[in-house]
Amino acid sequence: MNSFTQAGLDDVPPLFDRLPLELFRPLAASNGRRYWIMLCRLIGEMWGDGGRSPGEEAPKPVVIRQIETLLAADDPWDEELETPITIRAHDIARFLVDSGWLSLRRRGVAEMVTVRPVIAQFHTVLCEFAQHEPEFLGSKVRSIFLNLRAAFSGDQDQYAEAAKQAKQCMAYIANTGCRVQDLMDALMKLASPGEFVRGFFEEYVEKIFIADYSELRTKDHPLQHRSQIVAMTLQLQHDAKQHEALLAWYQEKKAGGDRNRAEYLYERDTRLLMRLKDVDEQLQRLDEEIRDANQRAIAFIEYKMRAPKQLDKLLARAMQATNQLDEGHVALPAASGFRHAGPELLAKPRTATRPAVATAVEKRPPTLRELAMEQLRKRMADNRLVDRVKLANYVGRHLRDRISVTSDELGIESINDLCCYQRLLLIAAHDACPPSQRRSDPQLQMLRSVRIEFMPNGTTSNPYLEHPRFHIQRELVR
Repeated sequence: MNSFTQAGLDDVPPLFDRLPLELFRPLAASNGRRYWIMLCRLIGEMWGDGGRSPGEEAPKPVVIRQIETLLAADDPWDEELETPITIRAHDIARFLVDSGWLSLRRRGVAEMVTVRPVIAQFHTVLCEFAQHEPEFLGSKVRSIFLNLRAAFSGDQDQYAEAAKQAKQCMAYIANTGCRVQDLMDALMKLASPGEFVRGFFEEYVEKIFIADYSELRTKDHPLQHRSQIVAMTLQLQHDAKQHEALLAWYQEKKAGGDRNRAEYLYERDTRLLMRLKDVDEQLQRLDEEIRDANQRAIAFIEYKMRAPKQLDKLLARAMQATNQLDEGHVALPAASGFRHAGPELLAKPRTATRPAVATAVEKRPPTLRELAMEQLRKRMADNRLVDRVKLANYVGRHLRDRISVTSDELGIESINDLCCYQRLLLIAAHDACPPSQRRSDPQLQMLRSVRIEFMPNGTTSNPYLEHPRFHIQRELVR
């Protein structure tokens, strides 16, 4: 292994340790599309379903004849080359062997050709990527749920698999919105209304709207098992025995004995599973993409239908064609009264509607009672408002020169005091969050230079609340 590979690239997937570097040369050439067509047909005929398995060898003359047959049946080069088919077949086979797609081996005096299993696997991945088919999102969510249940029962390897499927699940929802955008941009570039309507109903409605979007809104809705998945993830995270078992599995199977890396991988997979809490936001964005695509399509179709482009010529041509039809023909309007055109068949002229006259809004000055009630409502809202200043004044009033004070010593003399007390209780509940999230927690940032946390034991009871005892402690400034 060279120094470039060792220079801090252990986390980079070793693609070219498994695939030859020249493998992409046919696909990156100017004739890449044609070589891809020939490669897919050749592998499908020789090593596809019903044929040889990858790794099984075939005589080189058989492969050459197969390439000749494919060129004769449907030439991707469209007869642009005057070179005989036999020479072209040898050139294509040599190019595929040199690039690594085919492997040439010698058995005695005979030359044998095969496709290595790893190359066949890579070809299958490319074909699946090119032929994207709608996935069943509901089955993925059910699989995540079942994998977590298995991990909860002691099968720790299912936890990593559940996290991987959760990542794919969230990416699938986002990808559906991107596919809608890309397809609508491509349809808007079509000049013919017929092509747009055909593409809209075949590509958009059938392949995306019905196959993907409708699944998200019916029985396979991703929220089906979301609460159970989140609950089991949190339970596995906070259960000391289960947590230690998962870390031990990550350390042995994933991190090569490194405890710190095992904790990092476990936290990463836990975050992937907890992302299912945000699936509502992803679905809302997808709804907006679908509505925007529908509105754009309807507006485009209406514009093309109403645009007066060559409308007079089309009407004249239709009238001439109508005169050539026999009475009672299926193309003629029913019960026409033996007249194909006339004033009685035209739409009635539109009648102008009189604009509605708005009534004037009556204005009157408020009464003293109404003014007093409005001031009272403002006073009530202000008493219930808790901001940094009010909360700091409440804490400073009780803390004064002391280092700490418990919740038993906090007094409640007004509505605002009660609201500040409740806010302190909420901040104490948020104190258990990880250190990396403290800076982004708005509750913990309301008070600076103090730490509010629950005490190990004890309960505070007052005329309004009963809760675990907490204390407010000054943080020493270094």
